[in-house]
Amino acid sequence: MNISSRCEYACRAVVELASHEPSPQPLTAEAIAGKRRIPEKFLVHILLQLKRAAIVRSVRGARGGYTLNRPPEEISLLDIVRAVDGPVLQPLPLRDPWSQDISVAWRDVAGEIETVLERVTVKDILDRARKASMFYI
Repeated sequence: MNISSRCEYACRAVVELASHEPSPQPLTAEAIAGKRRIPEKFLVHILLQLKRAAIVRSVRGARGGYTLNRPPEEISLLDIVRAVDGPVLQPLPLRDPWSQDISVAWRDVAGEIETVLERVTVKDILDRARKASMFYI
């Protein structure tokens, strides 16, 4: 399974919004793009998908931008993947009479992938990043 660049960029954007979370000030698409090295034109479309999935919300006006719509602990990687790329491993690689027995295995694999993606939240990602950047004496 490959993670699309669209999905990677969506994850970067959501993590950036989460790391900015204590501040009530929304982040602009331009600020997110610059901080996370995401092509801004591409990011605008991704943010619309995340907004439709109720992961982010937009704030209009001169001080507008984007904020998370839910707390980071309530947003899983599965939420982001589904919002941007759709269901995991769907459609299945081949759907013909000669692959019916293999299709069952692919569905099981998809279920396991979804289980793992659902367990990892945006808060977990931030916590892991903070631990990794700590210096120990």
